[in-house]
Amino acid sequence: MTGDTTPPRAPSKWRKMLLQLTGGLIFGGAVGYGVGHFAGDVAAARGLERLPLSVEIAGLVALVYILIAAIVLAGASSPTFGAKILNVEDADEVREMQSQFVDAGLAMLLWGIALLALACAAPVGPLAAPVALAIGAIGLLAGVWFAVRSYRAADEMMLATNLEAGALTYGLVLVGVGGWAMAAHVGYATAPAPIDLLTAFYVLVLAATFITAGRRGMLWPR
Repeated sequence: MTGDTTPPRAPSKWRKMLLQLTGGLIFGGAVGYGVGHFAGDVAAARGLERLPLSVEIAGLVALVYILIAAIVLAGASSPTFGAKILNVEDADEVREMQSQFVDAGLAMLLWGIALLALACAAPVGPLAAPVALAIGAIGLLAGVWFAVRSYRAADEMMLATNLEAGALTYGLVLVGVGGWAMAAHVGYATAPAPIDLLTAFYVLVLAATFITAGRRGMLWPR
């Protein structure tokens, strides 16, 4: 009698991707629901029917950054767990890139906190303007420091990806923010508020990153 020498079937890559997306949607939905209630309470406390749309959008974008950071940092903290939730080959790859994941995750977290603090600034939000500005400035600068650390530790492929994403970000900012400014200048659109500009930068940087990663095939399940 001969034994079955067929190697065990590897888990489906698409199943892994589906689990990642499902988990992200559930976690993000739960956080978004809670934040929505918190925003409603803040608006009621300020005697407002609802928060200004610019503030709501800024808060949501900040939450996206914070959620991405939480996923990356959770994956980096445990290579075995990271192999399941991050788009990597295996736990060994997580170990090899652990410092980069931590630095990138901290950068995203600090940038998200910075934008969230500014969205919560008075007179609409509960944070005094000096406090919100201090948190925002420190978060932005500290995030840049961690991003530079991650950039310096990257390999040639990631360096090329970062450069391409930076160039694409410039183009998106020029077209998106520049087009908005031109339309506002001639009276065809409402001029963007300062928080709108900051939120637009956040969104376009993230969009450029995903577009670049997608073009290089880095978003396909591994």
